[in-house]
Amino acid sequence: MKASHTVLMPTPEEQEALHTGPDEPVLRLSRVTLDTDGRSIQVDMMTMPAHRQRLRYEMRIG
Repeated sequence: MKASHTVLMPTPEEQEALHTGPDEPVLRLSRVTLDTDGRSIQVDMMTMPAHRQRLRYEMRIG
């Protein structure tokens, strides 16, 4: 799995969808799940209010 995240100011569309103000940052998370040959099999893109989130990952390999 590959994941990346950024914290940015929200777009007007994100503000409306998330019920946040223009001065409240959002967390944008993108994650790519790979198969055993390294090919992408799933892509997730999420946007959430940054101050309401705590991310925790547990992964089993093999």
